[in-house]
Amino acid sequence: MVKEWSSDPTRVWAPEELARIGIKESPLFGPGSGWFYSNTNYVLLGLVLEKVTGKPIGDLYREQIIEPLSLKNTSFPEPSDASIPEPHAQGYTLQGQSSGEKPIDSTDWSPSEAWTAGQMISTVDDLLVYSRALGTGKSLLSPEQQSERLGSFVSDVPPLNQPPLKGDLAYGIGLGKDHGWIGHNGEIPGYNTYLFYHPKLAAVVAVEVNSDISSGECPKDVPILRGGPQGIRCDLPADRIFRALAEALGKPAPSPPSQ
Repeated sequence: MVKEWSSDPTRVWAPEELARIGIKESPLFGPGSGWFYSNTNYVLLGLVLEKVTGKPIGDLYREQIIEPLSLKNTSFPEPSDASIPEPHAQGYTLQGQSSGEKPIDSTDWSPSEAWTAGQMISTVDDLLVYSRALGTGKSLLSPEQQSERLGSFVSDVPPLNQPPLKGDLAYGIGLGKDHGWIGHNGEIPGYNTYLFYHPKLAAVVAVEVNSDISSGECPKDVPILRGGPQGIRCDLPADRIFRALAEALGKPAPSPPSQ
């Protein structure tokens, strides 16, 4: 898919296409024996929700999340619509490029390759409201559902191809836990977002960056800017900003060990 996508980043992908690509290979491991993050799971969940309810996923987001939380500038665009409401920052990426090349403007690329794994549009103000709801469940989930979600973090199953998420790092039902911070990150070509809530501080950190370009000591298959900073861990820009803000708030979230 990467080769097809990079040859035409404006192509509109149907969610069924994404699901077929994601599941065409054999499973990486048997049920309950490992852990591996996959956007395909969220695409499949979106298809299930549409099938069960008989409603488009955009309507479900509006009815179940956007309206209950009174989010003013959050939307789930139609797959064929790559526009972002004005005003907005242009997004820049190196995806499809080689290390050392100049970033390209990816603002108008189709977001359909993400669908329910990351196609939504929002603002920092709305994300601050949404993150607090994620952390507390208020206006979003029942107390029982929120308790189940916060109790779902898995930290003792070694995932494949990366260090085990142990101790202060864990992943649960659509939420990550990072040294006490609860939330999730997101990335689409040209944009990078980190959104976390800390229960003890009752504080929210929302970071939106109009670039998904990593910097630091990155693997050879990760394109970086020529002359960028070296001698530091390879990270996305929103990741660095989030960790700096977390430290300033007195609840640091150190970067996990390099892979």
